[in-house]
Amino acid sequence: MAKRTCIFFISLLLLGSPALLSQDTVTFPLHVRAGFDLSGPVMKLTGRDLISYGVLASVDMNSSIAFTAGVRYSSFSASEVIYDFESRGLSFTAGADYNFIKADVSQGKYRAGIGLRYGLSFYSEEASMIRYTNEWGAGEASVPSGRHTGHFLELTPGVRTELFPGVTIGWNLYMRLLISTGAGKDLKPVWMPGYGAGTSGMTTGAEYYLSVSIPYKKIKVYIKPKTRQSDEDEEGEENPEGTGQSGTGSVPGRTSSSGRL
Repeated sequence: MAKRTCIFFISLLLLGSPALLSQDTVTFPLHVRAGFDLSGPVMKLTGRDLISYGVLASVDMNSSIAFTAGVRYSSFSASEVIYDFESRGLSFTAGADYNFIKADVSQGKYRAGIGLRYGLSFYSEEASMIRYTNEWGAGEASVPSGRHTGHFLELTPGVRTELFPGVTIGWNLYMRLLISTGAGKDLKPVWMPGYGAGTSGMTTGAEYYLSVSIPYKKIKVYIKPKTRQSDEDEEGEENPEGTGQSGTGSVPGRTSSSGRL
C-alpha cells in the first residue's frame, strides 16, 4: 500500500512539472524580416524634387533585441534663384532595435521600441550654377561633380504590428545627427542622400514599412510570475493590529468573561 502511494505522488509531480513550467515561460518565435519604405513613392507622387527608395531588414536575436540593416537610394534636385543643385547616391545603416513590450504580450507580432543605427552615405553632388553678390559686384560660379562619403547617427523610435500571418506594417520616427558630410566645411551639400539637408546638424522625419516576416526559430522566454499572497498575509493586512481588536479577544485593563484580570 505504501509503495503504491509513493508511486502515485511521484506520478503527480512528473505530470505537474510541465504545467508549473508553462506558467513561468512562454514560447517566442524569432523572425527574419524584410520591408520596403512606402513613404518614398508617396513623396514622389506629391511632386517633390526628392526620389527616395529604401529597404530594411532585421533579425531577432531574442524577444527584445533585433539587429537591423538598411539600404536607400536617393536622388535630389533643386533649382532656386541663387543656385541649381543635384545630388544622388546610396546610404547604408546598421544597428539594433529594442522592444519594450514583454514577450508574453508581443508574441513576436508587436513592437513598440527604439533603435540606434550608424549610417554611411556614398553620394555625388554638383552645383551647375551659383549666383553671388559681393562688394565687387554680382556673378556666377559652379561646383563640378564630386564624390563624397558622409557619416551620421540615427535614433528611431517606432511601432510595428502584424497585419496577418507573415506580413507586418509599422512606422519609425527618425532623428539623424550629422557626423560629417565628407565634403569639407565650406562645401556642405544642400541634400545628403540618406541623411537630409547637409547644412543642418540634425534632421527629423518618418518612414513607413510594409514587411514580410518569416519565423526561423522558437525559444523559451522566462516570464516572472505574479506573486500571490498567502492567506495568512492577507489576514494580516486586513487586521494589522493583531487579535486585540477581535470580538472575542481580551482588552488590557478589563476583566475577562470569567471574572479574572
